[in-house]
Amino acid sequence: MSDDVKLCVEILEKAIAFEEEGMAFFQDRAQNAPSTLERNLFNSLAKDEAGHKAHLVKMREDLLRKGTVDVLPDVEDDHVLNVRKLFDDALEGANDPYDFELEELEILKGAMDVERRGYHLYANAAAEVTSPKAKAIFEHLALEEQNHYDLLKNTYDFMADPEGFDGFDGGAMLDGG
Repeated sequence: MSDDVKLCVEILEKAIAFEEEGMAFFQDRAQNAPSTLERNLFNSLAKDEAGHKAHLVKMREDLLRKGTVDVLPDVEDDHVLNVRKLFDDALEGANDPYDFELEELEILKGAMDVERRGYHLYANAAAEVTSPKAKAIFEHLALEEQNHYDLLKNTYDFMADPEGFDGFDGGAMLDGG
C-alpha cells in the first residue's frame, strides 16, 4: 500500500469518526430543539452528515480493497449543498424570532464550532495529500463544511437580531477564524 493510500485511509478514518460525532450532535439538538427553525436546520445537517459518512466509508473500503488512490471518485460540483434554500425552508413555519433565548444562541455557536472543526480537518487533509483526486475530494468536503457553517451563522445572525438581519450571507470564511 502506497504512502498516499495509507495517508488517505488514516484521514478517512478520522473523518468518519468526525461525521459520526457531528451526526449525533445534530440529531440530539434536533430532538431537543425548542423551535421549528432549529429543528429543521439540525435535522437537515444530521442527514447531510450521514451522507458524508456513507460516502467516506465507501471511499475507505475502496482504498483498502484496491490499494490505489485511482479508485477515489471524481468530485461532483453540482452536489454542493444549497444553503440558501435550506435556510429559507427552515424559516418557513418557524416560531417568532423574538421568542428565542440566549441558550439557543449558545447551541448554535456550538454547532458552528463543529462545522469549523470539520472545515479545518478537511482543509488540512487537502494540504497533506499529494494525489490530485484526494486533494479535490478533501477540498470539496471542506466546502461542504463551510456551507454548513454559513447556514448556522445566518441562523445565528437572524435569531440574535431579527430586525437587523440583512438577509442571507453566504460569504463567511472559516479559514479566517
